[in-house]
This record gives sequence, structure tokens and C-alpha cells, in this order.
Amino acid sequence: MNTHEQTQSFRLPILVFAGLIVLTVLTVLLSGLDVGNMGALLIAMSLASIKASLVLYYFMHLNHEPLIFKLFLGVAFLTLLVIFVLTFSDYSFRVIA
Repeated sequence: MNTHEQTQSFRLPILVFAGLIVLTVLTVLLSGLDVGNMGALLIAMSLASIKASLVLYYFMHLNHEPLIFKLFLGVAFLTLLVIFVLTFSDYSFRVIA
């Protein structure tokens, strides 16, 4: 059981949902830009990371979890980021015959 009281406010979830809608529309609009493959990848992954962070923090109630849980989640995401960076750097240096 949680030892703190959670207040029921409908304003914050609605604002977060509206932010997710705006970021989704922004993703669709920016997908038409000619910024190259790497630019498109960086834009798409950045916007997706922001949207995932919003969902984790507000709708999955990460803001009510203890600090140690947040740290372990951060380590997991950092590990995933390292795997993505290593994979994409390997892919970008390969020569297609």
C-alpha cells in the first residue's frame, strides 16, 4: 500500500494526453521533411522517447514510485540506449556490396 495520498485531478492527465496528441501530430508532420535517414531517425526516436516518458511518468504512475525504482528503470533505459547506439553505429559503417 502507498503511504501517501494521491489526489484525483483530471486536469493533469488531460494535459498530458493533449501533449501526446500534439507530439503525435508533430511526428506525422515532421516525417515529410527531407533531412536524410539519420536526421529522420533522430527526430522520430526523440519524439518517441518524449512520448514514452510522458506515458511512464503520468499514466504508469512512475512519479509515485520510490527513487530506487526510478534509478533501476534509468539504468535499464541507459542499457537499451547503449545497445541502440552500438547497433546503429555498426550499421552505419557497413559497406553494402
